[in-house]
Amino acid sequence: MGKRYRTYGYQFKKDLVDQIDGGLLSVNQAAREHSITPSLIKRWADQVHEGTLVNKPTAKEKALERDLERYKKKVGELTLANDLLKKTIESSQRMRRLNSCVVTQGALDRSKEPAK
Repeated sequence: MGKRYRTYGYQFKKDLVDQIDGGLLSVNQAAREHSITPSLIKRWADQVHEGTLVNKPTAKEKALERDLERYKKKVGELTLANDLLKKTIESSQRMRRLNSCVVTQGALDRSKEPAK
């Protein structure tokens, strides 16, 4: 079984470096409190100071983004199907109105008369 690495978010890294830069913690104190090596904290500090620390999405965030895209696509498909059904209902109701007629005795008698 492979080794499992802990992952730390962008905000955690930035806050930790800010605490160290602000004098609230030393690198060694932060390392002991969070069970992180001082060299890793120094690497994060270098990245923050150089502006190279990037806010990469986590695997969970990536999975949520994929789910969101899939659901957006499904909502679009269902919206199209719903619109099509509404148009079909409207069309059938319009056809019923056009094809429906009430035949009265007077109209029937007039239809039997010879054409003029």
